[in-house]
Amino acid sequence: MYTSIASLHKLSSGLAMCVALRLGMLIVICSSPAFAQIGGIDSDPGDRGTGGVNMIQGNIFLPGGRRLDRRAQVKLRNSIGGAEQYQLSDDSGSFSFRRLIGGSYTLTVDAGKEYETAIEAVDIVEGPRRRGDTGMVVPVNVVLKARTTSLGKPGTIDASTGGVPEPARELYKQAVASAEAGDKKKAIKELNQALQLCPTFMTALNELGVQYMALKEWQKAAEALRSALKLGPEAFHPRLNYGIVLLQLKDYKNAAAELQIAVKKDSSSAVAQFQFGRALVNLGNYSDGERFLKQSISIGGDDVAEAHRYLAAVYIEKQNSQLAASELELYLRLVPAAKDSEQIKNVIKSLRSQASNK
Repeated sequence: MYTSIASLHKLSSGLAMCVALRLGMLIVICSSPAFAQIGGIDSDPGDRGTGGVNMIQGNIFLPGGRRLDRRAQVKLRNSIGGAEQYQLSDDSGSFSFRRLIGGSYTLTVDAGKEYETAIEAVDIVEGPRRRGDTGMVVPVNVVLKARTTSLGKPGTIDASTGGVPEPARELYKQAVASAEAGDKKKAIKELNQALQLCPTFMTALNELGVQYMALKEWQKAAEALRSALKLGPEAFHPRLNYGIVLLQLKDYKNAAAELQIAVKKDSSSAVAQFQFGRALVNLGNYSDGERFLKQSISIGGDDVAEAHRYLAAVYIEKQNSQLAASELELYLRLVPAAKDSEQIKNVIKSLRSQASNK
């Protein structure tokens, strides 16, 4: 007799269909450690970056076109709330971030009081990769803008941010800083203030949803993300985040619909493939769920360790205890410190026993 998903849930929380997974939500919930580098030199070969094989290579220029001739602080943040890294550029304005997975990132450059904080969006679009691939090098040129000495008139619009008033932009930056410091409630307050000034500030709405997700206030997160999608129905990250929230609310049918759109918009996103596979498994569509879970692993590799747990659940439902045990063993190899590791070992032992008795 094979172990069902229900019995597996009793043995090991997280392996059944209704278990809340850490992957994907970790991206938007956890405060990740920051890593420091200096300039374009890979000062810490042990730094995994975000676990990929790609690199952002950047240069900072002054308003007149000359290279920056001193160091500036550069931050890199995954656009769906992943790990933040920071470094100082070198004395010629060069910097690099290595070992990055595919996805959308936000670069923030602070060159001092004389210049406005520069914010650049960087996309790394990669297809399925094979072992040994060297990855992509994405060049980025950041041109600084001189800071005006006058206070400016209320309601001044910065055209480079799609008509968002500068005070709203500043509140958004403060909110991001508050979130990075671990003060989610302060970040939410600042984001709401920004949205009072500019209700159509889609990036702030997405960030508001992310912060509510961090606090596990799923209904409020859903409301913010729905508002973001009304303003930008083609935007990838609000769509992905909304799908994740619907999964948490156990609205699996609508979650699958949202995540399917996310996968179509960016098929190179391992997180989107994984979350879509997760939704399909919860709907009992094991064959398609298996396919998307495997695709997430082919793209993200070790970064989507949780996919192995869901594949184990799929193989249990398909009555293949040997494959289920192998997937759980792979998971423990990747996450040896899992809180429920002893329970998983017991499940593996039971599955191996079933396989040998066939």
